[in-house]
Amino acid sequence: MSESKAFPVVDGVPPGRALLGARIRELIEASVCVRDDEADLLTAASRVEAVTAALRASGGAAPLLLAALEGGGHLSINNPLEGPGNPLAPPLLWVDVGPESVRADVLLGAAHEGPPGRVHGGWVAAVLDHVLGRATAAAGYPGMTASLTVDYHRGTPYAVPLTAEGRLVRREGRKLHATGTLRAGDVVCATATAILVHFSADRFPVPAKD
Repeated sequence: MSESKAFPVVDGVPPGRALLGARIRELIEASVCVRDDEADLLTAASRVEAVTAALRASGGAAPLLLAALEGGGHLSINNPLEGPGNPLAPPLLWVDVGPESVRADVLLGAAHEGPPGRVHGGWVAAVLDHVLGRATAAAGYPGMTASLTVDYHRGTPYAVPLTAEGRLVRREGRKLHATGTLRAGDVVCATATAILVHFSADRFPVPAKD
């Protein structure tokens, strides 16, 4: 069995990292929408390459960086769904996180497109999976997804504010049953049910801040 690993914790989200994540997020969106006949893509690619090289020169081996949250718990700054430092993250913005349910606002863009004008189903599943994980953790039982079933009721639009909700329905020992919904306004785009497996807090120990 591998030894547990402690991860670094910082005070809040470093503003520079959050700003860099936001700017790269904007770059990704711009790059998938640009018209080839109206931009010098080779020059743009060269500039991006230079910035990438500069960042890589000071890069580390471990991307996981945690920020302590008010009221307990930690946020992965580089989480691919809610981490402000990760350009892949939309990110999810939490409106309500409580023991009964959680709710987040999310705005997906053209970079998340699957069918024309609609979000790729894999991103819909990822958002719901993450919300269900947050819901079980908020209820006091952090867990990892063992199975996830997503029902797509209609295409999920992008560039439209979305609301994702999740809740823990019941617990059977270490087995956690949760449900979630993704809406565009009052329209239900997708629902999900999942079984997660509860793990103890010492499974992923977090050191005290310096």
